[in-house]
Amino acid sequence: MDFAATGKKRRIFGVDFSGAKDAGRKIWISEGVISDGGLQIRSCYPIFEIVPGKSKKRDACLSALRGLIISNTNSVFGMDFPFSLPDKLMSGKDWYSFVSEFPDEYGSADDFRKKMQQMGGKTELKRLTDVEVKAPFSIYNLWVYKQTYFGIRDVLRPLVIEEKACAVPMQEPEFEKTWLMEICPASTLKSEDLYIGYKGRTEKEEIKREYILSKLIENGITISEDTEEKLIKNKDGDALDSFVAAYATYRSILKMNDTIGKLPDIYLREGYTFY
Repeated sequence: MDFAATGKKRRIFGVDFSGAKDAGRKIWISEGVISDGGLQIRSCYPIFEIVPGKSKKRDACLSALRGLIISNTNSVFGMDFPFSLPDKLMSGKDWYSFVSEFPDEYGSADDFRKKMQQMGGKTELKRLTDVEVKAPFSIYNLWVYKQTYFGIRDVLRPLVIEEKACAVPMQEPEFEKTWLMEICPASTLKSEDLYIGYKGRTEKEEIKREYILSKLIENGITISEDTEEKLIKNKDGDALDSFVAAYATYRSILKMNDTIGKLPDIYLREGYTFY
């Protein structure tokens, strides 16, 4: 399969993920399509807008996210949460076994973090891909562990074991299924020299969000004025992060033929961050 050519025909979803109790407020999604001119962003919204009753509770929102993924088979979703663990913490398992057995191994998010700390020692371990893309935190850091736990348990695992989606590159992309990619917006912004303090309520942070958006748009992205304003006005930066995730997914698709089937085995266990 020509993965890049097939990927270009797919709808693009950038997902800024959250494992918070009120995840509906924090999970944002940017949708787009690839054209000859680049990436066209069609919409951007918080997940609760597609949840029945507009609930912001985590379980309802993650269920809605799974439904969105399942109903968009001709798509690629760039997901902002880790898909795996550092190899030293995998207990010798292959990736599919790790994902399948995840809820049995870790009864809660706090249990997950505690066991990671016990196995990893005093220093929080990072995956090879975390180091390479300059990810800000370990996958079980205090700021990230719920994102990792609920992302793997409630989104990635059910989609994979029910064969509703392919998690790339651990699984080869299949034509009839949705493709999932791990994305890190912070790493994408670092690669563009745009990792500046853009999250906050003051005019200073809003100006930075506007600047980041303006620079990324120069890379062949089309966006409506309404959506642009939404990205700039969202003070927590979650809307902008979903846009960055969509952009990272888009440019990763263009390079898929250089990635799929050509990565060292370590990435097929630990996961790989597309940025």
